[in-house]
Amino acid sequence: MSDEKPRPVDDLKEGLNLLFRAAKGAVEKLPTGKLEDVAKDAAKEVGRAFESLGSEIEKVVGKVSGSPPPQPHAPPPEGQPAEAKANEPPKEPPRYDDGYAPEAPKGPRVG
Repeated sequence: MSDEKPRPVDDLKEGLNLLFRAAKGAVEKLPTGKLEDVAKDAAKEVGRAFESLGSEIEKVVGKVSGSPPPQPHAPPPEGQPAEAKANEPPKEPPRYDDGYAPEAPKGPRVG
């Protein structure tokens, strides 16, 4: 029998060394050439998911509030002269609608 006492700290160091060496070898063998394309595709899919989610929420909120869905902005009629557009009263700027902050944030965004 051996007279050596167990040394848990040395065993831990050796085990972690082997683990990190194996992880490093595995990472070096991973194909990374198509990583950018995968990231772009993933970003597109996330964008589509947000768009779909937004349209579904818009439908539900429209049903609950009873208001009609917003119509897309149509260009002005072709026969209308440019002077008529200039004589229209200026539109009010849209009000900042936030239940938690009654006015628009001021200054740079942090975070």
